[in-house]
Amino acid sequence: MSTTTTNIFPSSLVEKGYVPQVNWPAAHWFIRVPLALIIFNQGYLKFIDLAGGADAYGFPVWMWAFAALAEVLAAAGLIIGGAVRTLNPTNGLLRLFGDVVTRLSGFAITAVVAAVIFIVYWGPWQGMQFHLMLLAGGLFFMLRGNRT
Repeated sequence: MSTTTTNIFPSSLVEKGYVPQVNWPAAHWFIRVPLALIIFNQGYLKFIDLAGGADAYGFPVWMWAFAALAEVLAAAGLIIGGAVRTLNPTNGLLRLFGDVVTRLSGFAITAVVAAVIFIVYWGPWQGMQFHLMLLAGGLFFMLRGNRT
């Protein structure tokens, strides 16, 4: 019975050269940057008209502003956590900081996007594919942290 590598292919296929083993430490940026940009944009757009946006969904302005702030800070946290991971510090506290920032950012994204799905899309389930992908990205970083 063959064992599996991190490549999800049987190690015998990798060893024989049928499947290349790719180990690129910066690959996490391919999911981190687009997710951060999208979440930042969502928060930024909320800040443009706090009162109007809150009123459109029947929320108090403070709640709308809190969601916008959570999105902007989560985007920044994903980038900061990724920078710490890429720098690969030997200091255990700095590595822990990067991991915690990434996980908290993932939690913030998950919480805000889950609320959007529940409030806006619950029931008809139409047009929520974009938000489900954002939710998946948030869950990924919340659960994996910088061990991506």
